[in-house]
Amino acid sequence: MSRRNADVHRLPIWIAIVLAVAALFVACQKKEEPGTGEVHVRPAPDYALWEGNAVMGVEAFKNPNLGTTGKSCESCHPNGGQEGLSTQEVTTKPLIGVKDRYPGPFSMMPDKGDMTLEEVVNACLTGPVGSEPYDEDGRDMADMIAYLNGL
Repeated sequence: MSRRNADVHRLPIWIAIVLAVAALFVACQKKEEPGTGEVHVRPAPDYALWEGNAVMGVEAFKNPNLGTTGKSCESCHPNGGQEGLSTQEVTTKPLIGVKDRYPGPFSMMPDKGDMTLEEVVNACLTGPVGSEPYDEDGRDMADMIAYLNGL
């Protein structure tokens, strides 16, 4: 058997390995209910099965026409989210490492308890940006999360 044919026969093994690792990675997220000690398993969003496009995510992040207020995500998180903002109206944190903060409490909605990063994105979209929320399993959310995860 030629080397080329041997490589072709190994290809399905690599595909199986990649799919198995991806399935383990996105299988579930555990979340403890505050004050109860109970852990609920939340299935990973469908978008986790395909990659988001960080380039599209940063374009949405910087787009002042995303909603009705003329604000973009960058209006409150300057320099692509690498800086925070402190004014009389709002105080925000830099978004560097934001993927490690959620699920967790969100300062704009302290009564809501722990929120996922997807829920936080939608809170900002429907609040300061004045946009419709993203489908948590949709491509727009996947793109935004891909961008935020890279910070």
